[in-house]
Amino acid sequence: MDGLAKEYLVSFYSKNLMLHGDRPEALRWSPVGQRMRYRVLLDIVPELNGKKVLDYGCGKGDFFGFLKEDGIDVEYAGVDINPDLIALASKKHPEAVFRVADIEEDTFTDKRFDLVFVCGVFNNRVEGVEKSMKNVLVKLFDRTEDALALNALSSHSDYKGAELNYTSPEDLADFVSKNLTPHFVLRQDYLPGDFTIFLYRKAPGGSA
Repeated sequence: MDGLAKEYLVSFYSKNLMLHGDRPEALRWSPVGQRMRYRVLLDIVPELNGKKVLDYGCGKGDFFGFLKEDGIDVEYAGVDINPDLIALASKKHPEAVFRVADIEEDTFTDKRFDLVFVCGVFNNRVEGVEKSMKNVLVKLFDRTEDALALNALSSHSDYKGAELNYTSPEDLADFVSKNLTPHFVLRQDYLPGDFTIFLYRKAPGGSA
């Protein structure tokens, strides 16, 4: 994603944070929709406790807060390109690690994670967003020991907002199978116009 697109996204979410404060709407979620998507993410593996987790595009740390509320204890790290959101996340959750980072621009970290979550990061219609999604998936999956989950708006949605990006689940599944792993699960059963894809190093419950 080019620099202008990233500048737009940073400005867009900083303005929404000023407008809505520490609410899901600051990230363009509804409270119910956000929690439903988070609940689906928990299905990635049978047990999350004790896992090393990366929340890529963590915003203001809402997913970490959700995990805490659910009694799930993980070694968590969150990154986002927006300094205002990271500052709020760090203030709310000082026990977690948050930092401003963009894996497309820097080495980010040499650390590997058991699980990587990418929730709604590519839902804004900006130049190069689909290419960026695939670049980020490749880089993040390389940092993943067990599995990666990505949530996105579906191109099959009956309603399409002008500012939003809608991804073809079939095209993304084809890219994943050809470039990353044959072991993936596509979920389209929880919210109309939304999907989540789980990418695994090994077949869930099976061998490599």
